[in-house]
Amino acid sequence: MFSYLTFKIALQYIFRSKTLKFAKFVAFISVAGIALGVAALIVDTAIMQGLHSNLKSRILSITPHIIADNFKSSDKLLEFDDVLAVSPFIQEQALLQTPGGLSLVYVQGIDENNLKLKNGIFKSDLDLVRIPKKGSYQLNAMASVYLDNNIRLNTQARLISTINSRYTPLGITPSQRIFTLKYYFPSTNTNNSIATVIGNIDDVRRLFRLRENSLKLRIYTKDAFKIDKVKQYLDKNNVSYNLWSDYQGDFFKAIALEKVTMTIMLALIIIVAAFNILSALSMMVTSRLNEIAILKTIGLSDTKIKGIFILMGLIVGVLGTFIGVIIGIPLTYAVVSYMNSMGTMSAVSASIDMTNLIYVAIGSILMSLIFTLYPASRAAKADPVLNLNRG
Repeated sequence: MFSYLTFKIALQYIFRSKTLKFAKFVAFISVAGIALGVAALIVDTAIMQGLHSNLKSRILSITPHIIADNFKSSDKLLEFDDVLAVSPFIQEQALLQTPGGLSLVYVQGIDENNLKLKNGIFKSDLDLVRIPKKGSYQLNAMASVYLDNNIRLNTQARLISTINSRYTPLGITPSQRIFTLKYYFPSTNTNNSIATVIGNIDDVRRLFRLRENSLKLRIYTKDAFKIDKVKQYLDKNNVSYNLWSDYQGDFFKAIALEKVTMTIMLALIIIVAAFNILSALSMMVTSRLNEIAILKTIGLSDTKIKGIFILMGLIVGVLGTFIGVIIGIPLTYAVVSYMNSMGTMSAVSASIDMTNLIYVAIGSILMSLIFTLYPASRAAKADPVLNLNRG
């Protein structure tokens, strides 16, 4: 189907033909449309991937990847490639009473002293926020806690919990303690409006009146989206657990859905441009039926005739895709730079993944190929006797 001769004729029809100027114009529009669609798709996927990675690192650094209930074989978990560390852990809800009012928060108790790390892993690799010292009754809270309650650092606040409440002559008495809001870390609130405060595990355990043998186990993993092996191991040992998706799963599903939606919308630009290829090739086939008949008469087979027009569509598709990639990469960084210079939102980052580039390029070229099949088949089926008589 494809040979030097068919390639030479395809180039002749596209670039050196003095007739069918309108068809050549439509082909040019096709190249421009494909280039625009590919460039827009690269910008979209790069920025969405950068946003996804940024949110993933920020939100999932605070949200526990896996919380196992009462699991003692922590050393066995460290043998999994995906597990970085394990540590005793507490996470419960409580009311935070400040001079600014009441708010519901997640209270996390983290134990740095009993943090077990895989060989070659350091605490800094886990991106842990600052954890107050034992007995200090201090909290490291999200910045949103200070903003929403209009309070400052070193403000005393009361944590109130109904967990392990006690019965008294006055009725059920919740457990409560005074803590000092000493530190803060960037807010990561998403669709889950409940903020997080972090304290020393011993101080938090006393607040909730928990025994040391009732603590849970926090499992840190390399990638929160790749924890299937750890889940299977916990299921096999009948261990109850909670995943990060129980708290933030809906948010990341929304991000993924938005990414897919934007990709489909921008892919439509490429499809419209590919339709232009079909139109241009159809016009060329109609106007060159006499030439096609001559080529068949001198010995070109139907397969080679089909190959000529398929190559014409592929050349347009490859050219448009190449231009789109060349434009899309610098355009991505230009858009990110412009958005960051506006200063009205959080820093925007882009992640240009070579795999995504390859998928976009292959998808664009395949779409161009699909829309060449009909006019190419029509050219191959042309009757040389009828068309020579017309000539």
